Amino acid sequence: MLRRLLFASLALPCLLPAAERGQDAYTNRILPLLQKYCYDCHGDGTDKGDFALDEYPEYGKLIADKVLWDHARQQLVTHVMPPEKKEKPPLNERDEIVAWIDDTVFWFDPKKIDPGHITYRRLNRTEYNNTIRDLLLVDMKPANEFPPDDTGYGYDNIGDVLSISPLLMEKYIRAANAVADKALDTSDVERLDLELGAKKFWNQKGETKEWDGVRWFHSNADAATKFTAPAYGNYQLKFHLSATQAGPDAAKVMLKVDDKELGTFDVTARYNGDKGPWQVIQQQVTLKSGEHKIVVRFLNDFADPQNPDPDKRDRNLALDKIEVEGPDGLLPPRGTRLVQWLLDGKPAGLPALKLTGEDFENGQGNASRDTGTIELAMNGYVKHHVDLSLPGKYRLGIKAGAQQAGGEPAKFDVRIGGKNAGSFSITAKNQTPQWFGTEVELPAGKHEIQVWFLNDFYDEKTHQDRNFWLHQLTVEGPMGQPSGIAAADMHAMVDKLGQRLFRRPLRDAEKAKWHGIADLGIQEKLEPLDALGYVLRGMLVSPGFLYRGSPTPVGPVQDGVALIDEYSLASRLSYFLWSSPPDDKLLQLAAKGELRKNMAAEVKRMLADYRAWSLTEDFAGQWLQLRDMDIVNVDERRFPEWKGGMAYAMKKESQMFFDNILRNNLDVIAFLNADYTFLNEKLARYYGIQGVKGDKYQKVSLQGTPRGGVLTQGSILTLTSTPTRTSPVKRGKFLLENILGTPPPPAPGGVAPLDERKQQFGKMTLRQQFAEHRSNASCAGCHAYLDPMGFAFENYDAIGLWRDEEKKQPIDASGSLVRGQTFANLAELRTVLVRDLGDQFVKNLADNLLIYALGRGLEYSDKPTTEEILRKSKAAGNRMQDLILAVCESVPFQKMKAAPQTVGK
Repeated sequence: MLRRLLFASLALPCLLPAAERGQDAYTNRILPLLQKYCYDCHGDGTDKGDFALDEYPEYGKLIADKVLWDHARQQLVTHVMPPEKKEKPPLNERDEIVAWIDDTVFWFDPKKIDPGHITYRRLNRTEYNNTIRDLLLVDMKPANEFPPDDTGYGYDNIGDVLSISPLLMEKYIRAANAVADKALDTSDVERLDLELGAKKFWNQKGETKEWDGVRWFHSNADAATKFTAPAYGNYQLKFHLSATQAGPDAAKVMLKVDDKELGTFDVTARYNGDKGPWQVIQQQVTLKSGEHKIVVRFLNDFADPQNPDPDKRDRNLALDKIEVEGPDGLLPPRGTRLVQWLLDGKPAGLPALKLTGEDFENGQGNASRDTGTIELAMNGYVKHHVDLSLPGKYRLGIKAGAQQAGGEPAKFDVRIGGKNAGSFSITAKNQTPQWFGTEVELPAGKHEIQVWFLNDFYDEKTHQDRNFWLHQLTVEGPMGQPSGIAAADMHAMVDKLGQRLFRRPLRDAEKAKWHGIADLGIQEKLEPLDALGYVLRGMLVSPGFLYRGSPTPVGPVQDGVALIDEYSLASRLSYFLWSSPPDDKLLQLAAKGELRKNMAAEVKRMLADYRAWSLTEDFAGQWLQLRDMDIVNVDERRFPEWKGGMAYAMKKESQMFFDNILRNNLDVIAFLNADYTFLNEKLARYYGIQGVKGDKYQKVSLQGTPRGGVLTQGSILTLTSTPTRTSPVKRGKFLLENILGTPPPPAPGGVAPLDERKQQFGKMTLRQQFAEHRSNASCAGCHAYLDPMGFAFENYDAIGLWRDEEKKQPIDASGSLVRGQTFANLAELRTVLVRDLGDQFVKNLADNLLIYALGRGLEYSDKPTTEEILRKSKAAGNRMQDLILAVCESVPFQKMKAAPQTVGK
């Protein structure tokens, strides 16, 4: 695995003139330095650590071993080598060697940038959930049940590690079944059960006022509101009214729906506070589908200010709410949002009325409701009304059960419109429900459905009792109306669904395969929507959906490189910035071949979208390790200040901080030196910052405090500690690796760990104990590089709280970097980072963004790409969005390797 250190430079100048670079420079200047400082251990027949600098006699083979020089460079820039007690080169000579390595070994022609390899990238768990959400429009997160994704180069979207195991494949199949069932569901029929409160009204004529949840009419006036009826039918309107009564008459109100007056009514209820009492005026209206306006008009305002009874001096009308229920008739199922999209809003099936047993009323006999059913314990019937807008043949479905007794099965009739629609016998025992069906020709109009229990039976000797339970009843029709998907439209529907799921148009071979599956479903007598469900299940477990696909090269090929097609570019953009599939705007631009030339505008639009929170949650969550705050372990006995919810609060602070820099396109150096953060009252009090109130996170100044930038936020400080103490090693490593991109070498084997009992119960500070640890020669070099940065954090304890002492001794947070910069504390180190290592931080952030965007680690040949990204970023002021745009415009993001014959037009 290539080290991410690869092209890192600690602000090293290029010291060699162009004419002296290459073999002459190596022979005349570099080789003597290597012989002087390195050959004791790594040359002249010595290969300590299996590493020799003179194993290649030929210069060409020598510089071709990039792994060797990568390792040598790392040892030099970290000052780990030469080791302690060996002669060390001065900075200028060390820099000469590093500059030669950069300019010679790692030189690549910037005019012939290699886009690198493309790995077929599986959707990770986050991307899978987001893709299901955005494409199938269902509120499900099936990937939460998948095994955790592997990570590479610090991220979980790296193509090379996102394999599919047999267990994961099983999970995909289960998820496909569950998702398809929900996405194509047409069982729910849209009926209104709506409450229009006082705040939903506005003044249409005169003046009314809403106060404390009540709409008051203090003079004759009209108040109006609107609602949308989903379909034709009868609707029940319930007006909840009261009044302060005065004068000889009751308060009068006129009610209207659209232009139709429902009537004038006396409101006799006398208002007496929050609970009314409320008089309910119920009206039934027949409405068409669409928007309707309700008007409440107060007619007889009255005032008698001289009345000796204060409660009788003023007559005002009070409106609490209006309830709207209905319609009572049959409604066509619209289906889920995906079904509506597939059908362009057309009905997904025949109009239907679906009733449970509890919806029925007793008609004759003795019926009682019983947990979703209604029970008839004796002969009789239950009833429910239905309003049919059209004449025709209707299909009835009845789900019923019985407790059997006697010599014959339980029997029942269904009667509607004055005729017997069907007689049935229940053969199942022990109340097991059965489905029965029938069809009946009916005229339009209002009808009463009756379900009759016909043969009650009771044996007084054995106490056997025959009873009847009605579970459900459906009325569907009239039959023959066009609805749902016609078989002739199946292929077009398959193509439409495939383009949505695969994020590109289907190829000819794919069309043939998926059309065949749909045709097979129709041949098996499946309903078209059910046949489409089989297609959807298959697509959800196909590579076209599970993988982000292999891009197609387009346009001319130059030096074996071509542009990727714009559909693939749209997916790269959306999964980079949103961790979700491209939206309609991206796909429309891709279809017209206009996405690439509108790249800057689209990146800006996408970063303003709510889905760009993914960069905070998924990119920053891994770059800064914020995801680990969900599982961080703190010894609460040692740190009683750590209370429930503190980990969440700290994570939220860092997320808000990152999102602020992203959304406002700020200079990314703010990550190091911002004098503000985002706190709520709880976290501000924890930090000892005054003046912050409420649970809402707000921008708070840190001027005059020891905090600033992301490094002093509680999340980072807690994550880089152990459960019981601070960890200079973890903190130094985080700063070097995650912030500067220059990770220290791995610790040598066989070194005893720190004595935790001695640290906890002894009198030595952690810094003093580490001084003993560094006496081991094999540890000294690495710790000289690592420890100064780690101990700079020591004023912050293991849970991010400020402290001045440890073991009753003053904290020493001072240090000296390997290049000579000194500092007294973390605030001064942050100044050094901004002044001397700011470019290194920007480069590391750019590298991480590029890794995350490409889904692969960086290679040696990516050096010109990172240099071009940094050039563009610096020209734009190193602002976050401009850095992201530079990544999106880079060669590896936009192009691919291609042979001329593979390129489309």
